[in-house]
Amino acid sequence: MTEQQPERIMRVGDLASRPGVSVDGPSLHGDATLFRGAFWNKELRHGLFVHGSDVVEDEGFTALSSQQAGLSCVFFLEGDVEVRIGDRDLRFRGSGALHDALVIPSVRAESFRRRSPGRQRIKHLVVSVTPEWLESDGLEGADDPRLAVSFASDHLASHAWRVTSRAAELVNRLFLPGPRSSRIGELYAESAVVEIVAEVLAASSGEGLPRKSATLAPRERVRLSRACDFIAAHEGEWPSVEAVARQAGVSASGLQRLFRSAHGLSVFEYMRLARLERARDMLGAGQCTIQEAASLSGYSSAANFATAFRRQFGATPKQVLGEARP
Repeated sequence: MTEQQPERIMRVGDLASRPGVSVDGPSLHGDATLFRGAFWNKELRHGLFVHGSDVVEDEGFTALSSQQAGLSCVFFLEGDVEVRIGDRDLRFRGSGALHDALVIPSVRAESFRRRSPGRQRIKHLVVSVTPEWLESDGLEGADDPRLAVSFASDHLASHAWRVTSRAAELVNRLFLPGPRSSRIGELYAESAVVEIVAEVLAASSGEGLPRKSATLAPRERVRLSRACDFIAAHEGEWPSVEAVARQAGVSASGLQRLFRSAHGLSVFEYMRLARLERARDMLGAGQCTIQEAASLSGYSSAANFATAFRRQFGATPKQVLGEARP
């Protein structure tokens, strides 16, 4: 999630100072502004990356760098950009709505060139995973791992993917203002990105991710129970998806799949709901103040907590607390 903060500026010198990156343009110099707005590039877990921007480019430019091996999924909402990866030419044009994404597997590092034609708004999100992450954490997100392996090994064969309503919701939420540097913000981003990858891998085998269902194999029920017990035992914390998955004996994407199947929720949504329910119980018993309940639920703002609380339970924290008082 992007932070609600003053506009950021990326200058030519800033981008060109990054290892392996060069920038070229007809009238560019080191202090020239390339773009301004919100942009971020983060490794959420080892081998799991998210890069996004909602910016205005001041003028056209060309950037040269490299793309590492792995699987990338590009969501392009606004702008017009030409990209060359190795010997493959691609063009991204956004219409403002999110209907399709482009999934690009790469089995080895390749040169990367990006060219923008002129002043424009760019809004896009790229989710990338390394081959190592796919092998250790990703393939349980596919209904047929063999098909997913074949899909991820099809070097630079771009695959158009019709974005599911769930994936579109996750992408749009990642652009919402929020405490990106906080523990809860990092956890939400990790949970959302893992779920996006799981959606992509499930689509690679021709099947969608399961929605809420009561049918789980005995081994899956055991893993789900371990995960829920671990979350309950750490109710004062926000353990990462990776940490919960490790305790449950399943991969990160496999864990997301279990929670989606059993509860119709992502891991993060399940944890947030559990904490909201705990806060409601404590307020109803008169055991905490509204601010304490907000903090317990991971909200620094009592107003934001009240909004989420009312959306979930149909009553405000003040109303629930009032009922507890004699």
